[in-house]
Amino acid sequence: MIYFTKHAKERIKERMILKKDIEKVILNPDKILRENHRIIASKKINKEVLEIVYVIENNKKIILTCYYL
Repeated sequence: MIYFTKHAKERIKERMILKKDIEKVILNPDKILRENHRIIASKKINKEVLEIVYVIENNKKIILTCYYL
């Protein structure tokens, strides 16, 4: 399951990021970095790289933020 923090929901709306694109990045990333307990997944979507920062807690992927590079 994928869950979104309040901050992530605000950034999705502000940056006009589609939830289906977030799912694409999470399920099939081009690149993954791990920083402490956070995971940063990235994937090229429509000529831009979308990065998703999330954590996994109790088998739930919790999206903290997302942005285009």
